[in-house]
Amino acid sequence: MKRFSRVLITGASRGLGAALAQCLAARGYDLMLLARSADELRALAAELRDLHGVDVECVTLDLANLDAVAALCDQLSRDPRGVDVLVNNAGIGSYRALGEWTTQEIVDCSAVNITAPILLSRALIASMIANRRGMIVNIASDLARRYLANMAPYVASKRALLGFSGSLLREVKQHNIRVCSVLPGIIDTAFNGATEGSKEETWALQPAALAEQIADLLELPLNVVIDEMTIHPLHQDF
Repeated sequence: MKRFSRVLITGASRGLGAALAQCLAARGYDLMLLARSADELRALAAELRDLHGVDVECVTLDLANLDAVAALCDQLSRDPRGVDVLVNNAGIGSYRALGEWTTQEIVDCSAVNITAPILLSRALIASMIANRRGMIVNIASDLARRYLANMAPYVASKRALLGFSGSLLREVKQHNIRVCSVLPGIIDTAFNGATEGSKEETWALQPAALAEQIADLLELPLNVVIDEMTIHPLHQDF
């Protein structure tokens, strides 16, 4: 059953974010889509409006720019339409030894993967508390629960996101607000320079199928929370 109205999705122009937008629009949710690519966002928004008749707002923004994130947070806190669900999906990282990461890459990884989700959550939580309903879904990684060489800054940021999610849930559940961490394994997207569509489904999750599982979280009974959901392709080595 559809229990919310308007969903903000970060990293929405491609990969899992775009698949989530398509899935949720098909279920009748109005959307606010955020990403760096204005052209891709506009094309996706036009498609979703035409196919499903939902309202879709586009926000072009780099989450590594925390001044821009702060300005958006101020806007969100004053938006009378409100946002029922926040999906912190955007994430960046690369597979390299720590000594090969630049200072700026480390700072940006932390900004996009943990600081921006915290700031966006803070901006929306007051209205969720006032309305006594809302949901925050943080797309972390199975690496939040295990270690991997050559991705130390990324793993650290995803573990931090998992800790943030669990702690925030215990802070806001008394107000009927749910917080869920999704810990997917390998996904067939363009992350870390890969080509979307290049991985076999036996060892990589398909974005559309994963999006359906995440969308189902929004439609659980209001007295139920799945606080942590780990999903792997069956033949991933995990």
